[in-house]
Amino acid sequence: MDRKFWQNLVSLFGINGLNYIVPLVTLPFLARVLGPVHWGELALAEAYASYTSLFIEYGFGLSATREVAQIRHDKFALSRLMAAVTGAQALLILGTFALTVGLGYGSSLFVEYRPLLPIAFSLGALRAINPFWYFLGLERMRLVATITILTNVAAAVSMLSFVRSPKDFGLPLLLRAGAALISAAAGFAIAYREISFSRPTIAQAWLSLRQGWSLFVFKSAVSMYTTANVLLLGALAAPAVVAWFAGAEKIAKAATGALTPLTQAFYPRIAYLMAKDRGDATRTARISVVMTVGSGLVLGLALFLAAPSLVHVLLGVGFSEAVPVLRVLSVLPPLLAASNILGIQWMLPLRLDRQFNWIIAGAGFINIALAFGLVPRAGQMGMAISVVIAEAIATGAMIVVLRCRRLDPWSAQPREDAIAA
Repeated sequence: MDRKFWQNLVSLFGINGLNYIVPLVTLPFLARVLGPVHWGELALAEAYASYTSLFIEYGFGLSATREVAQIRHDKFALSRLMAAVTGAQALLILGTFALTVGLGYGSSLFVEYRPLLPIAFSLGALRAINPFWYFLGLERMRLVATITILTNVAAAVSMLSFVRSPKDFGLPLLLRAGAALISAAAGFAIAYREISFSRPTIAQAWLSLRQGWSLFVFKSAVSMYTTANVLLLGALAAPAVVAWFAGAEKIAKAATGALTPLTQAFYPRIAYLMAKDRGDATRTARISVVMTVGSGLVLGLALFLAAPSLVHVLLGVGFSEAVPVLRVLSVLPPLLAASNILGIQWMLPLRLDRQFNWIIAGAGFINIALAFGLVPRAGQMGMAISVVIAEAIATGAMIVVLRCRRLDPWSAQPREDAIAA
């Protein structure tokens, strides 16, 4: 918990805060200037950019960050890792580009949005290739965070200055892509001042894809009880029910998102210590439990008590049914804090990727099964209960797996034979 750690944490909070503030400023402006039709087209294009980014990023934000944290003093190994990850992402970009072309010319859903697809693809790819993972693993986020904040603020100011009519509906996407390009280019420039350039090979790229596969599966599995909830509810219930749940879920996600910088800051530190001194890793994880779960409890209590006011101010008239939903979802911040510590901060540095994935995938399927049983009877409350139960089961399963192997952070330190098993 040295000065370097705290600088890293402050930088991550800066980026996270920016991700909240910019949409609060630009979203109402763009919705009014562009109008419902063009704003809807822009929203679909941004969603496609997000999925493109998810595919090309491929979980390297976790797997490569872990590797960097554990080889941070070996410049040659860092150079090879950079080459392997960039080579793997180049292959993923080619595949995603082919998919984008196919959707633009072969899918009736995307034909009318064809002019925006190249920009959306570029935005997603540029966000994904940013070597954020390199600096996160080294715990040196200050300069990268500053560049990210400045470029995104510049893009937001440009939107407010130059978007003047519905005809400018493609400009916000283009400006965001420009900010992502500058941020990624700066990241690579800084990284290659420290390590030598190594040309990627197909063998390196393929190995990197194989090593990152388990964490790509993890991110995909998580979507079964996070991003897929609204889509699932839409298939089972009326639009009003979807709106009540989605409104409460957005507020709850905003609260739980405040815990993200803590997870990002502790993850590389614990991964580094796991290879260097497991006793120190255990002590650091215990500190994380106090800070992260404590913050989650405070956020959860605040959500529960302030639910009526938050729904009234943020969602407005007609959303009173979202209040009990938000109170159920107020359980999520401490649960997510606990699961992030046990899963991302502890199981992944221990390289228990397979067990972690089974737990997350199981929780996702449980969420879907519960939703089919509860939503027809309880509507939006059924969906909220399904999400909370799935997250609670995931957290409980992590505790059971770690306790059975005597690898939990409350044990004196991880046993070598248990890790090998």
